[in-house]
Amino acid sequence: MQTAKELSWFAIRQPAVVRFLERRLWAPDGDAFAVALDASCRLHAAMSISDGVEPPRVDDRLLREGLDMTPPASLSSWIHDLIASAPVVLSTSEEHEVVRTVTAIAWSLTASRAADIGDQLIV
Repeated sequence: MQTAKELSWFAIRQPAVVRFLERRLWAPDGDAFAVALDASCRLHAAMSISDGVEPPRVDDRLLREGLDMTPPASLSSWIHDLIASAPVVLSTSEEHEVVRTVTAIAWSLTASRAADIGDQLIV
């Protein structure tokens, strides 16, 4: 039940991310979408814990800009580990799109947080 509450809260806080995932990854089996949604929720939660506050809401413009980003090796490896541990099988192209989409989401969450902080010193 806790997981359902977390997913619901994420969908309320980041509706553009959920729509972005649907547009990019939805297929009849829903596997790539599910893996990317799980990764996105984990990123959001990790940022909330490390920053002490939830990331600001992102918009579609930031998400689209993030598609041009190259994932750091650590992020790509983490996403591949999530894919490998998921109880689903993704094709190579689905894996690539999950990595690309989650990278865009990670970038947009970080960019929105940086814009929210402005010129404040980050300690």
